[in-house]
Amino acid sequence: IGARQLGLQAFLTPYGGYLHMLPRTIAYAAGFFDPLWTPAVYNGVALCIDVAVVAMLFSQRVRLPAKPVLALALALVPHNGEVFLSLTDLQWLLALALVLLLLTDDAATAAQRWFDRGALALCGLTGPFLCFLSPLFVMRAAVRRTREAATLAVLALLAAALQANYLYAYRGHFVRAAPVDPRGLLSSMAGRLYGTFWLGYGIPNISPGLPWIATGAAVTALAGWLSLRRGDWQYPRAVLAVAWLCLVIPVAIKFRYDAQLIANPTSGDRYFFLPHVLLAWLLVVTFAQYKGWRQMIPAALLAASIGFNLPYLKAPPLHDYAWAKHVQPIRDGEEFEIPINPSGLMLEGRALNRPP
Repeated sequence: IGARQLGLQAFLTPYGGYLHMLPRTIAYAAGFFDPLWTPAVYNGVALCIDVAVVAMLFSQRVRLPAKPVLALALALVPHNGEVFLSLTDLQWLLALALVLLLLTDDAATAAQRWFDRGALALCGLTGPFLCFLSPLFVMRAAVRRTREAATLAVLALLAAALQANYLYAYRGHFVRAAPVDPRGLLSSMAGRLYGTFWLGYGIPNISPGLPWIATGAAVTALAGWLSLRRGDWQYPRAVLAVAWLCLVIPVAIKFRYDAQLIANPTSGDRYFFLPHVLLAWLLVVTFAQYKGWRQMIPAALLAASIGFNLPYLKAPPLHDYAWAKHVQPIRDGEEFEIPINPSGLMLEGRALNRPP
């Protein structure tokens, strides 16, 4: 809708308080095709982006063990699938690309340099995640003390500053009259971060209480200790753990007034996709770190997560609303209202020859 009604102005138009550069670019390019092909273009390009993130994981410059298992984790961690094949939710996959950039060796060729810079800029201007991860790029530059690492840190800070400016202007939408419920928030966060990860979506609604809070604190402390202790793969363990924290804290801040919204194990599932993936990756790296019987602990934890969540990895097909029957008003530049998935939503657009 933005590409159709705003044109190039859509690139600098925030939605939800931040820019969406890559989806806007794809939508603008799709405007050169017949509207009949718009869903195919959107889904096809989204699939290519998903594959590109996995391909980035397999780069020789990314120092991580057991990469096939890490790639499988993207599909096997608890999730309802809304982040895949979706132009709207590309930002969640691109956030993982930012984490992979943190683990990538410095570029050695001009092509690698421009890829890293372009990927950082594009991912950073698609979603708010670089606002939270940019300190890690600064830390990366401080540790490596290389020109290329410093360049990426500067780019990260610039992109984060731009997104933060939009978020600041949008700040009024994050304020609620209701008081913060720390007990309910800590319980809901613990249940969603760890409960659904290991017990699946069959758990009941998360009730505020000490059991969830204590479990969350204990698991977080143990994960932090495993991540920061010395040993093999210490650097990627530390990066994954700190990135996990940087992505969890904003979720808690977002729902600080509405903890009950995430008390249901399936509500707002996309907000917990990244923490679940990073937790699974951390368990895989911990498995690679240990030898002998100690490997059985992270292996058992991963197996439990997959086993309890297998029943929820299959979803019924979405309803076919026969897009081809609805596109003629779009071709004619007329007002339209088209039913789309999830069921109950409508895609609405005004006539192009009328003012907004």
